[in-house]
Amino acid sequence: MHRFLRSLAALCAAMVGFQMFLAPPASATEVSEDAAAIAKSAGQKWALKSLANGMYVSVGLNDAGAQEWRMRAMTGTAPGSWERFTLHTNHAAKTVGFRSEITGFFATAEFSDPGDQKGKLRARGVRLGHWQQFTPGYTAEAPPAGSPAGSVVLTLRASEKAADDPTATPEQRALKYVSANAGPGGDGLLRARADSAGSWEKFVLEPVVGAISADPPTAGAAPASGLDVMSWNMCANNKDCTKWSGGLAGYEELNTELKGRLANSASGHLPDVVFLQEFCEKHAKRVELMLEQPVTQGGTGVQWDVRFAPLHHRTNGPLIQKQCQITDTGGNTVADRGSYGVAIAVPEENVWYERHDLPSPDGKEQRTAICAAVPSRAVMACNAHFSSGGGDNSDDQSGAARTKQAAELLGIVGQYEQKGYRVVFGGDLNSVPTDSMSSDTPKDILTQTYTRYRECDEGYWAARPFDGRATKPFDTRSIKIDYIFAPDSAPIDACMVTPDAGKSDHYPIHGRVNLPAT
Repeated sequence: MHRFLRSLAALCAAMVGFQMFLAPPASATEVSEDAAAIAKSAGQKWALKSLANGMYVSVGLNDAGAQEWRMRAMTGTAPGSWERFTLHTNHAAKTVGFRSEITGFFATAEFSDPGDQKGKLRARGVRLGHWQQFTPGYTAEAPPAGSPAGSVVLTLRASEKAADDPTATPEQRALKYVSANAGPGGDGLLRARADSAGSWEKFVLEPVVGAISADPPTAGAAPASGLDVMSWNMCANNKDCTKWSGGLAGYEELNTELKGRLANSASGHLPDVVFLQEFCEKHAKRVELMLEQPVTQGGTGVQWDVRFAPLHHRTNGPLIQKQCQITDTGGNTVADRGSYGVAIAVPEENVWYERHDLPSPDGKEQRTAICAAVPSRAVMACNAHFSSGGGDNSDDQSGAARTKQAAELLGIVGQYEQKGYRVVFGGDLNSVPTDSMSSDTPKDILTQTYTRYRECDEGYWAARPFDGRATKPFDTRSIKIDYIFAPDSAPIDACMVTPDAGKSDHYPIHGRVNLPAT
């Protein structure tokens, strides 16, 4: 990113961070690593409209004091940044939080406010605490005519204290409906105060069409070159990765681990593209800044874009972004690390990226892929993370979901190829190769992928051409589940798997793709 813009962004981040500390916290334990460090995320934006007055809910940046960032159903025009939110959950979509695009903070029901201000909503919460979580109720009502596809009518409820809080009174435990104020003044102020749901307690949740063009830029002529690709599941949100401090990755640890593996490439070159899985949203900007550091400081010395795509949960309604853990193995609160998902690092020339939601089992994590264009190389890079397999607690023990995900990923790749791109793709596909000697089954999930494309480690053993070195070390066995694929027209001429997981539970894989001139 251009240095002037970088400096300006840093100044803005510092100003927002300063304002964050001036704002009173929603609870005594709330802390934030950096509320301004929101990545270039492919997460869906949403707008909330009152069913009663037809007005969009807006965050009041021009209000002051105890009214600052209050939320009111008052905007009649198309939603702008003051009216846009992303949806987040840490309870598998049983609850939902609304993170404001303009403040970067969560809608908070202010139950400690007095009188008729009690329960009013302000976009100032730095994490999904109790006051930032709302219980959605999806109605059977059709959205108003003209609503965007995917809109739903819902109610939102909140309580002052959790139902299992032994100090809570029945009144504090009671769920109150969020209402758009229809009382004196009729200013549309949102408050969690109603005992029943009428029209003022119903809202239309509308998906907002993003600003990114639906079509990628044209893949033009490109000279022959080598493209170094790295893929690594960092296990940054899994408490079982206990080598992280407290069981969860902070950005400084994560950057140190990543730095130590950038130079371990198959060709001796630093990577041009990096796929990262099991990643937290607010680490993405930190990784981008680290990658841009001089080589003498462990970076690459060139400019990057790091893009993020969330995994989701769904319960009878829309996809809601899953949040990264906020308590470590000792139960201690850690910094809010944003949503949980995958990231892709590409050269800064990238101006276009797209999230693809993969078919996933009901009630389980809804998996995703993210693709980003590198037009000067006529390359589209795609990073995916399939559903987990194996074991009684897996999301997809039979392999049926991963088979569908593999087919969907091939379809995505094919669409970009029709637009003139060479597609390099991979990630943690949670599936063993077709020729795997392990006891893991099924072994046919990636059959079509191996048939149509060449894999980084393909041919490592002549007797088992569709196999490769292990990337996932278990206590009882080691298996390959991490991949880099490229087309026949751009073969991979070097591949390396470094048997050093560091603080993760996966080995990184590096491949060099030989790109011919186009």
